[in-house]
Parts: sequence; C-alpha cells; structure tokens
Amino acid sequence: MSEQQHAMILGKTHSTGADEWFCPMCGRRILMDYEPKLRKEVLEIGDESAVHSGGKGGLRMGPMKVAVDGASTENARLAPWEAWLNEMGFEDLWNSDIQ
Repeated sequence: MSEQQHAMILGKTHSTGADEWFCPMCGRRILMDYEPKLRKEVLEIGDESAVHSGGKGGLRMGPMKVAVDGASTENARLAPWEAWLNEMGFEDLWNSDIQ
C-alpha cells in the first residue's frame, strides 16, 4: 500500500454525543454522529489521498480486512457480516462523506 497513513485524534465530544476528530498531519477534521444512524460531516478536507484511521474506547477504525484466525471470508457464517461491512463502507470511513 503506497498511500500515506494518518492517525485521527479525538478532539472533543459535543453535548449532542457527536465526536470531533482531527488529523495532526494534514489538518483533516470530521464530525462523527452515531445516533440515530451513522453520519459523518467533513469540516476540513485535509489530505484526501491519505488513509485515515483512529480509535476510541478500544475500537480502532481504518482500512478493513475481515478474517478469522487467517481464514477466508468465504465462511458462510461471516458472509452477512462481510456484506454489512461493505454496505457501511468501513474500509473508507475516514475518507468518504457518509451522510
């Protein structure tokens, strides 16, 4: 992977519950709201070519790869989860404009 990797940092949590994230490397700023459904608003674009990741409460977000102990996602039990992850666009969560 030749893209630059940037780590987003949680700046603050607003009274609404939305989290404001920023990238210290390129200035990208986003507002993530989780309820009633996931919504992301880009406040400052920053470097759109960089892969951004971040985490909160032990959960890390970034480029997504689904595997169980090195097993393929061909496993029928994982198919619904893989479809959901693809639908949610987790792989590009920090770079896309989810509304």
